Amino acid sequence: MLADFSRATAEIEHRGAKGREREALVVAKYLDHYLPPSLPAVHGAEILDSTGNRSAECDVVIEDASTPPLYLGDTFRLIPVEWAHGVIEVKSKLDTTQLQDAQTKIARAKSLRKLTYVPQTGDIQWGIDAYGTHFEYFPMYGLVFAYSSTKLPALADALWGLQQSVPVEAWIDAVVVLDQGVLFYTDPGGGFASRPQPGCSLAAISSDVALVPATLAIQTAFGGVWMPPAKLGPYTGPEPWGDVVHVVGDRS
Repeated sequence: MLADFSRATAEIEHRGAKGREREALVVAKYLDHYLPPSLPAVHGAEILDSTGNRSAECDVVIEDASTPPLYLGDTFRLIPVEWAHGVIEVKSKLDTTQLQDAQTKIARAKSLRKLTYVPQTGDIQWGIDAYGTHFEYFPMYGLVFAYSSTKLPALADALWGLQQSVPVEAWIDAVVVLDQGVLFYTDPGGGFASRPQPGCSLAAISSDVALVPATLAIQTAFGGVWMPPAKLGPYTGPEPWGDVVHVVGDRS
């Protein structure tokens, strides 16, 4: 992927065009091969919740295959948060400034409220324990993918400091630096965890094959994705197609 990135961006001078190209490479060369077809990865999207709050533009969103985009253009889409399972920020060179930018964007996306799921009934109900609490839906996963970075230990120190003032569920779940290694969390017992939790630590792991642990982490995180039925109506309002100006007949 490093070679593909270098070739693809060598002749591109516009910074925005380089950004779009690196995002497309992450989707086409990596995620499309290692995520199941039920979880397509798209780039150039914002996520919206039913209260009207929205994310910043996300580099990559991992969405449900059943996603009904609220807006779908040639280079941009708007995704309801119930159908968004993960966000990825893609960086060419990850330093502390870029890390803070990624952390802010991921925390903002994770703060969106998934409110339109149909309540589960019956004796068997789905749920997931993550971040030290229980969710009745799949909580959004946030990853930073970088082609290169400052030294991993310094990056780990910076990330740990940045996240101490926000809830654990808003943390970045993992950092992948293609030419150096990964930042993963360890649980209180010392084992590696796919998501942070209270009492965890952050480990900087040097690796010449960063995509191997990255793939394991991504497949572990998204291998258990499930989605209850959700309603789109709260996004459109009671009369989304216009104002009712005349009604004929018995409407009861």
